[in-house]
Amino acid sequence: MMQFTQRDANYDTEHVFLRPTVSEVYACQFSSWYFTFRDMQLSVANTDTEHSDTQIKHRKNVTIESIVISPLPSEFINYLLSDGVRLPDCATKVSSCLNDVNCDDDDTWDNQNEDENSGGGDERKRFSFPSLTEEIQSAINILGGEGRKGCMPKLNWSSPKDATWINCGSLKCTKAGDVYLLLKSSEFVVFDLERAWKDVDDGVVQFSDASLIGTCVPEEANLGINSTAELNVADNQIPCDFRFELVLRKWCNLHPSMEFRCFVYNHELIAISQRHPSKYYPHLQQPSHEQPHPMIGIIQKFFCTYVRKRFSGGNVHRYVVDLYVDSQQRTWILDFNVWGTRTDGLLFDWKELVELGLNVSSTPRHKPFEKRSIPPLPQYRVVTEDMKTMSYDPLSSFRGPTDAIDLMGSCSSDNNGNFAHNPSFEDFMKQCVHPSDI
Repeated sequence: MMQFTQRDANYDTEHVFLRPTVSEVYACQFSSWYFTFRDMQLSVANTDTEHSDTQIKHRKNVTIESIVISPLPSEFINYLLSDGVRLPDCATKVSSCLNDVNCDDDDTWDNQNEDENSGGGDERKRFSFPSLTEEIQSAINILGGEGRKGCMPKLNWSSPKDATWINCGSLKCTKAGDVYLLLKSSEFVVFDLERAWKDVDDGVVQFSDASLIGTCVPEEANLGINSTAELNVADNQIPCDFRFELVLRKWCNLHPSMEFRCFVYNHELIAISQRHPSKYYPHLQQPSHEQPHPMIGIIQKFFCTYVRKRFSGGNVHRYVVDLYVDSQQRTWILDFNVWGTRTDGLLFDWKELVELGLNVSSTPRHKPFEKRSIPPLPQYRVVTEDMKTMSYDPLSSFRGPTDAIDLMGSCSSDNNGNFAHNPSFEDFMKQCVHPSDI
C-alpha cells in the first residue's frame, strides 16, 4: 500500500477530500443500500460502540418501503434526454392540477392535438414503453394501497424535486403519467443520466481509525460492490456493469422541520444540519449553549445502532445521510449522498466539514468527545432566529420556466384580447393539458 503525508508534493486537498470515488458513487445509489436497511435481522444491530444501548428495541425496517425497477429500456433513457416535455404515448394521463373528478378526459395530456396544432413543423419523435408503464402503475398500486396515497419517484441517486412546480408543488404521483412528467421536467434527473460519473476518483482514499492521513489503496482492495467496473473518468464513461434504475418510494407526508442531513467521516457522525435551511423552526433551537438539543441524542443513537459501518458493509467511511425523525421519535433513512461538494452542505461549508473530519480522524474513538480539543461532535446546526432573514432555499432557482411566470404575472391583455385577466397557475396548466383549447 502507498503511504502519503500532508507534505507530499502530490498531495491535493480537493482531489483527496471532496471528489467522490467510484466506490462511493456506487454505494450511494439507491439499490446499493436500500436492501441493507429493509427486513434487517435483529442480530445485526451495532453493539461495538460506546453510544449503543442494549435496551434498544431493534427494528427490522429503518427506511421507507420502495420498489426498484431495473434494468430500464434504452428508449426510456432516450426519452428522458430528448428535448421538450412530452408524455409517452403509453401514458397520457396525469393527476396534477386537475380538480374535476367527474370528467375522465380532463386528465389527458393531449399529445395528438399538440401535434396537429404544431403547424407542420419538424416532426418530433414519439415514445412508448407500455411494459414499463405497466410496471410503474403496478408499483404505484402496491405502494399506494386502497387509499391512493401514491409514490415518490427518483433514479439511482436523484429525485426530481426541482420539477415539483409542474406537479402542484409535490413529488406525489398516483399515475404513471405523473412519474414521467416529473422525471422529464427535472434537471436533477439529467445529472444522474449524464454527469453522475464525471469528476470522480478512480481510486479510494481510506483512513484508519487512528491516523490523520490514511492509506491510498487500489479500488479493488476496498470495494466489494463493483470491483471490476471500468471507468474512463476523462471521457465520463459509464461503468460497463452499471444499470440505470427507477425507484418508486411509498408516499409519506413528511414534516420538513424533522428532516436532517448528517455528515459522516471515518465512520463518525461529525455534523447534523437542518435539511431545509429556508425556514426557522423554534422547536429545533438548542435550550442553551451548555445543554445540547435532544435531537442530537436521538440521531446519534440511531446512527450508531443501525448505520455506522453497516452502510456499504463498512467499506465506505465518508458519506452523507438524510434522516427523518417522526412523531414517535423513530428515525428513518431517506437517502445517502456522496461526500463532497456535489452534495449540498446546507448550513455547513465543505471546507469546515473536511476540517472536522480530519480532526475526528486524528483522535482515537475511545477518547470521550467532551475531552477532545475540538468542539463536541456531532455539531448541530439549525436556522436560528437571527438567521431567518438571511436563510436561503437551495431550490429557489427551480420554480418553473420564466415564460410560465410571465403568463402568471400582472401583464394585461394583448392587442388580440388574450389573457384579459391574470390567469392562475391552475388555469395555465389546464391550457397546457388541452393545447387544442388555447
